[in-house]
Amino acid sequence: MTGLKVGRKGNLTNGDVPLPFRPRSTVESERFAAFVRKFLVTPKGTGAKKPLRLHDFQMDIARDVLDSGARTVGLMLPRGSGKTTLNAAIGLYCLFCWGEGANVVVVAVDERQAALAFNAARRMVELSDELSSRVHVYRDKLVLPLTDSTFTTLPATPAALEGLDYVLCLADEAGVIRRDVFEVVQLAQGKRERSVLVAIGTPGPNLEDQVLLSLREYAALHPEDKSLRWREHSAAGYENHPVDCAHCWDLANPALAAGFLHRDALTALLPPKTRESTFRRARLCQIVSETDGAFLPPGTWDGLSTGEAIEDGERVVLALDGSFSDDTTALLLGTVSETPHFDVLAVWERPAGDESYRVPVAEVEHAIREACRRWDVVEIVADPFRWTRTLQALEAERLPVVEFPHSPSRLTAATGDLYSAAVNGRMSHSGDPRLAAHVGAAVIREDARGIRLDKASRSRTARKIDLAACLVMGHSRATWRATHKPRRRAVSFR
Repeated sequence: MTGLKVGRKGNLTNGDVPLPFRPRSTVESERFAAFVRKFLVTPKGTGAKKPLRLHDFQMDIARDVLDSGARTVGLMLPRGSGKTTLNAAIGLYCLFCWGEGANVVVVAVDERQAALAFNAARRMVELSDELSSRVHVYRDKLVLPLTDSTFTTLPATPAALEGLDYVLCLADEAGVIRRDVFEVVQLAQGKRERSVLVAIGTPGPNLEDQVLLSLREYAALHPEDKSLRWREHSAAGYENHPVDCAHCWDLANPALAAGFLHRDALTALLPPKTRESTFRRARLCQIVSETDGAFLPPGTWDGLSTGEAIEDGERVVLALDGSFSDDTTALLLGTVSETPHFDVLAVWERPAGDESYRVPVAEVEHAIREACRRWDVVEIVADPFRWTRTLQALEAERLPVVEFPHSPSRLTAATGDLYSAAVNGRMSHSGDPRLAAHVGAAVIREDARGIRLDKASRSRTARKIDLAACLVMGHSRATWRATHKPRRRAVSFR
């Protein structure tokens, strides 16, 4: 079912009139450049609403896509290189200029990621009278009735992609896209005399079976195969240079010279604000293997210890990481402050060899009630998964329950905030060895959405991280409470 229509309603004023575009050149990339000059403006960021300017490195990419004759184009660029805007511009050119049924599709690791290029294209259409008067704009689709052509985002599942017919497919974030998704769109080629699959992105965290790096390796081993065109902007080969090496920055980031990537933004992300391996991969396109590692740099956690407990009566957030059946359950206290202090309230673990052990739910609930009597608990924060009954019971007693569903977007933001606070000394803890053990066992998982705290493995014998999970939730809510003061209720006197 088509999404709800937005933007221009009813009949298009120029729906049956061809676009006034007659470039003299027969070279596809030069025609594309003329199309951009005539119709497109920058949709956001540096130069927003000004004519879209194509820089030399972007024209090189356009030549790879439009002039090379390759069926597959692999492009590896760091974050902040204008990939989304360039994808959108090339997609719109193909939509308007590649004839009847010129279908353009965008796939990525998920529909949210795929929507980035689509939304840039949608905004470019809305900002052009010539384009918007010829295109129906929907929530997830652009439709050009004159040639029965579409620009669409598609779900990143093989079943939804079967039977594709496209002139251009943009596989965004090819460093993390699923192999089976990529293969489906790759095998859809052959129905058209001219069709191009563009796989673009930065290297992903998983170096095994990664689409982008597989294309890179194949291109290096088979330079004679003209069906694949490969281009990268990276500092590969200079992994021994320091992470703030200006030479590496310039080598990997042509957007610095182009003026729409700013050096102070890169400086602000230097380790320890982000992990070195992450910075090298995302900003220098270097192939590094240590992207799943310890949550904090060595020595960071010990340096945050004060050896002090939380005094009775303090205003705190109480975080619960509740397990199912026989796994570990933990309770952690955090003071409500922009620089919160944390201490362990209780941990329940299955004794070694006791297969009959079950989490004592009633005991956990009693500990929460007792904590509310001892401290000023402003929130009891927990993921409701499999603990809904407990949270409902506590809420029925008028205790301040707040749900913290472990969605990727929420965990990504909370993990990033906790990491930044830890490495910059904006938090502290009591030095409890159980909390230290759980934080030390936690690793970072990284994908297109960002970083998230996780276990090293799913084995039942893997080291526990439940208190670390409490720390992520507790820090998020304690700092939020500290910076968002409760509104005072208006009181009327009669």
